[in-house]
Amino acid sequence: MGTYENKNNLFGFLLILPALAVLGVLYIYPLIRAIYISFLWKGQLGLENYTKAFALYRKDIVYTLGITAATVIIVFAVSMVIASYLRFKNWKFLDYMYRLPLFIPFLIVGHAMRVFLAQHGVMNMIISRLTGIHRLPGLASQWLGLTLAFAWVLSPFAILIILGAFKAIDDSYVEAALNLGSNKFKVIIDVLIPLARPSIMVALVLTFVRTISSLTIPLMVGPSKPTMLPVDMMFRVNYYNDWGVANALGVISYVIVIGLSMYYLRFMVTERGGLKH
Repeated sequence: MGTYENKNNLFGFLLILPALAVLGVLYIYPLIRAIYISFLWKGQLGLENYTKAFALYRKDIVYTLGITAATVIIVFAVSMVIASYLRFKNWKFLDYMYRLPLFIPFLIVGHAMRVFLAQHGVMNMIISRLTGIHRLPGLASQWLGLTLAFAWVLSPFAILIILGAFKAIDDSYVEAALNLGSNKFKVIIDVLIPLARPSIMVALVLTFVRTISSLTIPLMVGPSKPTMLPVDMMFRVNYYNDWGVANALGVISYVIVIGLSMYYLRFMVTERGGLKH
């Protein structure tokens, strides 16, 4: 029996070995090398790259966290509204339209939003014709325009996850709450959201990670200063050939994401422990 299990384990390991090799070559090795280079200063190990990164880009770190947090909040609000509506109503048009950004590359999103949110762009033209106001500020190259661009392109991912979790909840829970006098809003707050919390957390974590790691949209839509960390990393490499500070900024981003991931893992462990009890 033990020999049979060992053979099965070996066979299973051989099946996943190609995937592990790809993961090691394309992710683990570059990550370890990036961390090593971030501590390398003129051939010696030290914290100079981090000192320089915080001195030059302290405001950008705060700005990146602010944009990411604002995006997560907006995506959460939009996702909850659309997912809740589609949980109770079957509106094919909305069901198709909210998925549209899923099929648009970030490069196209950045260019489209830059045109749409410009001072003489499509949005201001529509507002001018409706209100008669001709001097309107453009949202492109501003933090608000960048946040709206992120929210528009990332909301469909969150909606898909949250809507799937809402629809997976048995109708008997919803019907019981409605029979006891709850309205649909109370059902969403007291039934759907608590039961779908793990999926909601997954959607928010993915939104956070995709926002903080994005380069194209901040480069095309966001302001030149302050800007997000991936843009700073690109400029350190392209214009200064400064791989040390660029990797230090990357490690700072990793630490932020790891901190969020640890919170998420603790949340999931607590949720599972609560379900078991």
